[in-house]
Amino acid sequence: MWLTRLSLRRPVTLAMAIACVVVLGAVSVLKLPLDFLPRVEFPFIAVYVPYQGGIPAENEREIVRPIEEILATLGGVKGIQSYSDAGEVQVGVTFDWGRDVNLLRLEVKEKIDQIRDRLPADIPQIFLLTFNTSDIPVIEGRISARGRDLSESWDLIDQKIIGPLQRIPGVGRVNIDGVLPTQASVYLRLDKLREHQVDLDRLFGELEAANVELTVGRVTDRGLRYDVRTVSGLGGAADLAELPVNERGLRLGDVAEILYGAPALEYGRVLNGEPAIAFWVQKASGANTVEVCRAVEAELERINRDPALQGISSFAFFNQADQITDSLRSLLQGGLTGSLLAIAVLFFFLRRVSMTLVVSAAIPLSVIGTCVFMYLTGRSLNVLTMMGLMLGVGMLVDNAVVVLESIHRRQLLGDRPLAAVVRGTREVGTAITASTLTTVIVFAPVVISRADELSVWLGEVGVTISVTLVLSLLVSLTVVPLLALRGSRSATAAPEPRWLRWLQARYRAALGWTAIRHPLLTALVLVPAVLGLTVGAMKVTAFKPDLQGEAGLRRENLRVQLHYTGPVDKEASRVMVARAADWLETRRDELGLRDIYSYHRADGGGITLFFADGVVTEDYFRKVRDDLRGNLPVQAGVEYRFGDEQGQDSGAKTFSLTISGDETELLRDFAAEAKRRLALVEGIGDLRSDDDAGRAEIEVRVDPVQSGRFGVSPGTVSRVMGLTYRGVQLPRLRTGDREVDLIVSLLPEDRESLENLALVPVGSLGGTPVQLNQVASFTFGRGPERIFRRDQRSGITVSGTWSGDRLDEGLDAVRPVMDSLSMPLGYDWNFGSEIRRAQQQQSEMGVNMLLALACVFFVMASLFESVLLPLVVMGTVPFASLGVFWLMMATGTPFNIMAMIGIVILIGVVVNNGIVLVDHVEGLQKSGRSLEQAVLEGCTDRLRPILMTAGTTILGLLPLSFASGAHVAGAEYYPMARAISGGLASSTVLTLLVMPTYYLLAVRWRAGLAAGSSRNPATSDLATPDGKPALA
Repeated sequence: MWLTRLSLRRPVTLAMAIACVVVLGAVSVLKLPLDFLPRVEFPFIAVYVPYQGGIPAENEREIVRPIEEILATLGGVKGIQSYSDAGEVQVGVTFDWGRDVNLLRLEVKEKIDQIRDRLPADIPQIFLLTFNTSDIPVIEGRISARGRDLSESWDLIDQKIIGPLQRIPGVGRVNIDGVLPTQASVYLRLDKLREHQVDLDRLFGELEAANVELTVGRVTDRGLRYDVRTVSGLGGAADLAELPVNERGLRLGDVAEILYGAPALEYGRVLNGEPAIAFWVQKASGANTVEVCRAVEAELERINRDPALQGISSFAFFNQADQITDSLRSLLQGGLTGSLLAIAVLFFFLRRVSMTLVVSAAIPLSVIGTCVFMYLTGRSLNVLTMMGLMLGVGMLVDNAVVVLESIHRRQLLGDRPLAAVVRGTREVGTAITASTLTTVIVFAPVVISRADELSVWLGEVGVTISVTLVLSLLVSLTVVPLLALRGSRSATAAPEPRWLRWLQARYRAALGWTAIRHPLLTALVLVPAVLGLTVGAMKVTAFKPDLQGEAGLRRENLRVQLHYTGPVDKEASRVMVARAADWLETRRDELGLRDIYSYHRADGGGITLFFADGVVTEDYFRKVRDDLRGNLPVQAGVEYRFGDEQGQDSGAKTFSLTISGDETELLRDFAAEAKRRLALVEGIGDLRSDDDAGRAEIEVRVDPVQSGRFGVSPGTVSRVMGLTYRGVQLPRLRTGDREVDLIVSLLPEDRESLENLALVPVGSLGGTPVQLNQVASFTFGRGPERIFRRDQRSGITVSGTWSGDRLDEGLDAVRPVMDSLSMPLGYDWNFGSEIRRAQQQQSEMGVNMLLALACVFFVMASLFESVLLPLVVMGTVPFASLGVFWLMMATGTPFNIMAMIGIVILIGVVVNNGIVLVDHVEGLQKSGRSLEQAVLEGCTDRLRPILMTAGTTILGLLPLSFASGAHVAGAEYYPMARAISGGLASSTVLTLLVMPTYYLLAVRWRAGLAAGSSRNPATSDLATPDGKPALA
């Protein structure tokens, strides 16, 4: 090949090119950013609306539905999900992959602006949120103080902790939860409002107008132009108190209490018995995650030594740098071990150090070249690219092995060194090019198919493997021939070892029986037997969406949720959570706990247990969970649940399903019946639904007759009630050199009884206040804690745990129970999004497999200029499935999405042996050998390189195959490695034994077809110049 001849003619140039790659590789490795995942912008935009004091049903009707309706008119919308609760609303829109998120953000903003006047006027702000992998917090931690409540220490924490962390290079944002900044709070007193007959609607208008700064235009004086703006005269709490609220001289301080300080929190956090604050750090886009995390750790250590923070301690319980380094270290160790095993296989077959080193040179050169490519294209070294490198380690020497073995064979035939190198490389050039392209092309369906999260991750792995293999092909065609030529001049060709000659003789004898004398019998007996065994194994290892991982999975914390069966205020919740946390404190050493973190609020609470060893196995989790389930202190009105509020359970197999429809009341009834029936199924437990934590509600119904009589419109009643009970944020108040939020609401004590609610003045008639109970009636009820909607339909989620070993068994138990529910038209149920996504990924991967097979066929047909030979080679693919499913069945490996990815990669790998075999046999036929002689000689010649390439690939994957518990982006990768190893092992053996039979039968059929065409004048012109039928 011209590339080989060029490298042989210009060895110095090639040496300089290699040196350049090595130098650039060293620079690239040092400068490649280390990340957990590559930066991916997800096609998702969330409209977040904070709206304190509302109720879920009202927020759904007045905020969620209008937003959903307008966003549904956007193009490329895949789905809309929303939730509404008492304090916030969020509507999330998922778009097709490939859309520009920045443009989508502008389109969403325009749509929201179109309906802004339809939304409640007192919504303070609407946020548009996007998400990419850089937004994942790199550090999560807690701040606590012994004997000190930090909830009113915003300034101290902001100046001494948040500020220094924010100034670290590479830190994008530091978020904090558990302490609020200082604000000016105006608390209206109900008794004073009634005493002074204050019109609340007018009062709020006066307050808003008194604190406004506006630019009013420009003034020109003596040739100079000045911008003019009005400035509020309010300079603090004292100015607020003196603000007049009516024409009679009444001041704001006469009817309100004005406080300047941190507002009261509606929740509390406790770490190891002391009040705590949560914080998390996000890195800037493009920053090195490991460097940022290490800098944050160092800064936290300095902060903990700061005398101004004596008694205050902070720690990080989640550090993404640890996950990155652990994952990369695991993959790197596996790759190095695999490389050494691959080199050992080479030496075992070659028995010469020099030849082994020549072939092994393909590994570092290809890896270094790939690092250069990653750096130049702006990629990062993450667990996905690293996994691609490690998967390719065993395959990097395949091309070099075939080239070197071909050169060695030419030397044994008596060729001079230069001729042996040129001829040997030329003989296998097409074969190794085809084998490389078939491995690379299997990733094409992933790239060109409908983009989704799976294709993005798999594409990242595929690009890395593809670049690595292409570089190994270039090394095999340039570096290996040059080194082989230099080595052959200083040493004679070594004879083949005795054991190899013995194996070749036995193999040749076996071929004589199966392929030469009884080819038809072999095809009719052996092939169906192999396919039958494969089908049997496939049934045993049916696809199982392993959503929570295997028993070897290591976890970091265990969550315990406290669910209250009745109304509970914040203080009562604190007492209940503290009682459970204190009991856990007594068993800290016994359970191996490092930290006990808890939170409490009026509607729930929870405890998170951090283990002393950092991570523990799931078996230990199950043991601890079962222990706690039966021994946590019994408290009236408290149910303990293991997992978070969305139903994700720590240490258990969890499932969720959604019942969808239009009427929320009907959905609540169906959810209750579903829980009752599922509770009767053995193995299903921890059943919960969105409706469990309902909220007590008072419905205020305005009488239109009475409101008209008193001259108060229903809109005015709603507005005044919302402003007094929910509160309203007015323009920020300037105090000295800073600005603070200004919040106006009813005094908290006045909001704590129904009697006070009835006495709120909602208007006036002739100067006399009109109370709420004069124009409205009150109805007690119970509403949902949170309302979920999907694609503009309401839904209630029911979740639970499965005690069995396999989650798919639990799903099979759930289906008949849910199908037995009698629901009217327009109501249905589906499993949760995680399960649906796993099922969708299974379907997509099946399509990708078929497309990969087609792509491999197209490549081989183009390179061989034949349709028949690629079909012969692709006959090895079913042989691979035998090893895949039997190895998985024998080792108990789950056949999940990672295993299916392994099969896609395997499709491009298993045909390599067949390509090398058929290409050589075809070459021998063209040189004058008979068909039978070419088959026997060609297969025997290629026995050693096929065993070498298969051995290096299988042993190269061995460390990854046994890395149970190791994860990449949340998924264990050992099923993928085992699928490739098992499939390659079985396909190698069966390719050597059965493919020669395929080839013989196919060539004899081709010869018969050609003979028939030559006798038929009407079809003879369809033959190619060498006499073969055009379709062969």
